[in-house]
Amino acid sequence: MTTLALILLTLSSAQAATGQDAAVQVKDAEAVGWHLFFDKLLSRPETFSCESCHRPETGFADGLPRAEGVYGDVLPRHTPRLANLRDATAFFWDGRAATLEEQALSPLTDRREMDLTADEIVARVAAQPHYRRAFSALGVDEIRLDDVLGAIAAFVRGLETGETVFDRWLAGDTGALDEAEQRGRMLFFTRGQCATCHIGPQLTDHAFHNVGTGTESDPGRFRVTGEERDLGRFKTPSLRNWNGTEPFLHDGRFATIREVLDHYSEPEATVVGESELDPLDLDESEKDDLLAFLETLDGASPDLSPHEARWEELTSP
Repeated sequence: MTTLALILLTLSSAQAATGQDAAVQVKDAEAVGWHLFFDKLLSRPETFSCESCHRPETGFADGLPRAEGVYGDVLPRHTPRLANLRDATAFFWDGRAATLEEQALSPLTDRREMDLTADEIVARVAAQPHYRRAFSALGVDEIRLDDVLGAIAAFVRGLETGETVFDRWLAGDTGALDEAEQRGRMLFFTRGQCATCHIGPQLTDHAFHNVGTGTESDPGRFRVTGEERDLGRFKTPSLRNWNGTEPFLHDGRFATIREVLDHYSEPEATVVGESELDPLDLDESEKDDLLAFLETLDGASPDLSPHEARWEELTSP
């Protein structure tokens, strides 16, 4: 009785050796995870799914300042986006989950979010003939919790957005950016200090920083580590496809990206920990240029139609 986690590890090694066939099998796991992600069966009253907080049309966030649970509870933090996480090494705003599998379990079992036990998750999924057929196609004869979490994680891990205007510029298309975007790019990587944290292929360092937004009630990563240096630190979000995922920061305090720039330009007094921000004193034209550059960081949203098509193939009697 092989778990999906072991199958995915085996397939990953096989893919390196043989290529295409293993990649098809991993796509199968993503298709199963796609269906689980959108399935309201995974909440106690069957009215809520992962997609309820991570909607594709809002960049796999929910558009709310702070998330709402299955019973209408307003949760402490803003819903993190789920795209472009393949290279991430910690999850949630405070990094309390080390893997996407661990991240998937937390909302499923949180009383305020989806309110199931681990045993109930397995029982509900295993009771459905279509899931039994789908997991059987993956080589899983007895569905376990690791199999469910592994499939959801495989789906999320595959959510990557498309090429951006800035990507084209990086690839050598020097005409891809107009004058305002070029000025914004220079600010982003120099005096604006944005690239101190928003760096690398996903425009995030996957690390934790204090930008002066922690509070006594939410001191950020400190709650996980207990280390004083982590007071007020939160995870750096990716800037790929930020547009349309408003509001911003861990508590959704900023309704627009310009409000974020205003904060970085003239930071408010820090409540907990030591802020890493230097006041940037940006004028309005500089903010305009930075916004113009940030607009070049959007690419196409992930296409989920292949997941649906493959799911139908996997579950056909």
